[in-house]
Amino acid sequence: MEFNRQNLLRDHTTATETIELDLPIDPLSHVLIAMDAYNVTDEATLAELLAFVNWVDIARKGVTVFHAQSEDLYAMNCRHFGHYPELTGKLATDNEARNLCLIVPLGRRVFDPTECHPATKRGELVLRINTTVPAASADESTINVECVSLPGATPTAYLKTTEYVIGAPAGTGNNFIDLPLGNKIVRVQLRLTTIPTTSSHTYGVDLATVLVDNNESGYVSARAQCLQADHGLVIDHQHGSIAAQGVDQIDNVVWLDFDPVNDGQFLLDTEGHESVQLRLEMGVAEATTALIHELVTAG
Repeated sequence: MEFNRQNLLRDHTTATETIELDLPIDPLSHVLIAMDAYNVTDEATLAELLAFVNWVDIARKGVTVFHAQSEDLYAMNCRHFGHYPELTGKLATDNEARNLCLIVPLGRRVFDPTECHPATKRGELVLRINTTVPAASADESTINVECVSLPGATPTAYLKTTEYVIGAPAGTGNNFIDLPLGNKIVRVQLRLTTIPTTSSHTYGVDLATVLVDNNESGYVSARAQCLQADHGLVIDHQHGSIAAQGVDQIDNVVWLDFDPVNDGQFLLDTEGHESVQLRLEMGVAEATTALIHELVTAG
């Protein structure tokens, strides 16, 4: 087995635009998106660097294979690879060069010839990156894009990632969200708008339940603060422990994980069911962002 790693976009000056690139025709393992910039006076925060990319989208003949906002992709990288994406140049120095690279995986593991996006025809698989320029925090930004393909691979499945922006319900209490049917769900990633701050125990989502044909399944009743403990099971270290290090970018993210030990034995198979739902008990009547990771049979 061999792999091809190639640069698709080199030192492209960041602008307010949507970059569109054709992806290779060989089976595709993952895409890498690197953002480079210089500090403006002081150290740019991680959130400020992520703001250069609004969202990333991969579609095959117009059908979504991957879609996520940069903040959600960052959190996905933390869970998927078990460590925080590397951020260089962590110095409060004007014009210090910074680099942050995010990875878009198309399988539960990278470089896996059995689980990656299958081969396509030229122009079928398209990457789009929507960018902007928050020049007050960092400047002289550039974007680099690379991808890794696996010529000769014959995948049996690939990872599909879709974004659900869950609108604010009419009030607190139960909020029901339909999940997609037909594939195996690997995990649901929730980015909460509200998490506890000073003199508050309030979470936007207080408790989560998964319902399969109206029967509780897997996550019968999971509290947000207990779901946060799962970070320590899957990520190698805590980002920071004192105020000067800033709020962790994934403090407001929890996972309903059906692949907790990365071996596929607990995947939620939705095929043949009439309904699969999230029941979110809302502590605040507000919007929530979800990423749904599905394992799709390659055909």
